[in-house]
Amino acid sequence: LISVVLFLLIPHFFDLKKKDQIIKEYLFKNYDLKLTKYESIRYNSFPTPNLEILNASTINSNSIKFDTKNLKIYPRLISIYNFENFKVKKIILNKNKISLKVNELTFLSKYIYKLKNKISFYNLELKIFRKNESLLNLDRISFSNYGHNKNIIKGQVFNKQFKISIN
Repeated sequence: LISVVLFLLIPHFFDLKKKDQIIKEYLFKNYDLKLTKYESIRYNSFPTPNLEILNASTINSNSIKFDTKNLKIYPRLISIYNFENFKVKKIILNKNKISLKVNELTFLSKYIYKLKNKISFYNLELKIFRKNESLLNLDRISFSNYGHNKNIIKGQVFNKQFKISIN
């Protein structure tokens, strides 16, 4: 019991700023997300060990910018200590903001559809523009490409709840 507790608590003392390049490379290689800036990285041991990146800004290869208040990376248990073979079970992006032009919406849907690794979005604000005019605002969007709510989009538009199931 003591060894398990120590195994989970010791990473709190690691300087994760030194490991940020490994995390950036992994996100880019496996999730097509380039981490451009962030405020801090911290380790949380409970309820499940994870790395939390606060106030992150990421860009994918289609130049879609994700501003995220809370990016959680759930590494495999061995990856907590061995960053040389860093592997992730899933990532969760919480409190996101994305602004897109109408023609960029297809790039976002293709990005999410083609992604093989586990990813979830919670509290996503999606603003769609046409010629610099706001066309549509979608709020509180939740989406996951794995698990019980796989390929189900829930959210709010015009202060009404909606649910979309993707086949």
